[in-house]
Amino acid sequence: FGSRLKELCVEFGQCPASATVDWWTQSMTLGEDLAEVSTSYGLPALVQQLFADKAVTSTAVIAKTFEDEDQFADFFMEDAVIVKTGANKSAKLRLALKMVYLESCQRARSNGEAMLTSNSPVSSEAPSREASEPDVEEPDDPEEEDDDDEADEVPPPPPPP
Repeated sequence: FGSRLKELCVEFGQCPASATVDWWTQSMTLGEDLAEVSTSYGLPALVQQLFADKAVTSTAVIAKTFEDEDQFADFFMEDAVIVKTGANKSAKLRLALKMVYLESCQRARSNGEAMLTSNSPVSSEAPSREASEPDVEEPDDPEEEDDDDEADEVPPPPPPP
């Protein structure tokens, strides 16, 4: 498997022609930052190897590649290896993957890395502040709401003391 990947790598000019299978294997290991994050959230070695197999090798790669934690989790949860093991039904694994994504983005931001931003509208069901009506002071008396014509009239002066 490794030699075929190396052949493709050389064919598409992504690694030096003199690279050995050992070079390829070593280059596709997780970066220290991602290894630390994924270990801290208890991701199994199988998932960490899947990261390397899919060239997701650092927190910066995660931040630049995935739009949100759901896309990141789905990308790995739908992989044939994960499905075959039955781990795709694990809510714990899905949550751990989402946490890895969020911490990876936080680390990438703090290191000044560029983040992938979505061109699609926000998927949140909550209306945005801009789309909502401006704050209007609520009237104290419900009868004032009933007749809009009265709102145009000047209120009577207060009674004398």
